[in-house]
Amino acid sequence: MHDDTPDTYLCQVNETVSCGACCGLYNLPNLSRKKLETILAQRTETFASVPRTEDGIFTFKRSNKGPHRLSRPFPGFHHCPFLGFIGERKRCVGCLLHPAAPGNNGVDYRSLSWYGELACRTYLCPATQKLSAVYKSILTQTLDNWYVFGLIVTEHALVTAYFKEMEIRLGRPVAVDDYRQNIGATVAFREFAELKIQWPYRRPESPGPCNFFFENGLYPRPAVLRNTLDIRPSSYETILQELDSGFSSAKEMAMAEQLLDDLFLKTEKAIVQCKINTGGVI
Repeated sequence: MHDDTPDTYLCQVNETVSCGACCGLYNLPNLSRKKLETILAQRTETFASVPRTEDGIFTFKRSNKGPHRLSRPFPGFHHCPFLGFIGERKRCVGCLLHPAAPGNNGVDYRSLSWYGELACRTYLCPATQKLSAVYKSILTQTLDNWYVFGLIVTEHALVTAYFKEMEIRLGRPVAVDDYRQNIGATVAFREFAELKIQWPYRRPESPGPCNFFFENGLYPRPAVLRNTLDIRPSSYETILQELDSGFSSAKEMAMAEQLLDDLFLKTEKAIVQCKINTGGVI
């Protein structure tokens, strides 16, 4: 894939990388990969024996309403009970009602889902339109698991801010080749993406890593929380806001900025060194 690639499909990338965020995959309390894997594996196993009839599918749907009895991070956002593991090795997230899913024999059962067949077939998240082809290509090539990919790919403002910072540091636009087969840059970007899960400066009332990316104003992301007047604006303000940050002191802000500085410097060094090694233009 080259930098002039016209577009990149983000929903299903490969056998381990996919995204189910628009179906409310992450809209669960006490989110963890292990918890999601357990829920999805159980659903997938159970659904395999469900008769492909309207009654059979609705019975399965009623029996999988557990998440809706929980206090979801975004109460007005659905969590679809037909999310499960798909593919030959069942290592990525997808729709159990999709015509290509095992046992469906090419029949599209998505009309029986919460959103309906039309929405499931046609909806594309804002990241699809708002991220450049280069940024999307880098995302699909560097991330290697569905859990992190789905959390970061819908964060188009966060991803854009990351790459814009890299472009300032490099003095040029980033290219897919900066990350392709560049282990150092890939590892550094994965560390950045995983801040979505383990960001130590997330504000106390944050819903967690789940992202409400629908642009309807229902759950707007707040500005960075500053508990004291001496906490200055940051050059990383967009990144800090998109990570749902809150700070109780100027020292905490400085520590957060240092963490980001270190990640960007690591990436910059890896890209520059790779160009030197290959005789390319830095």
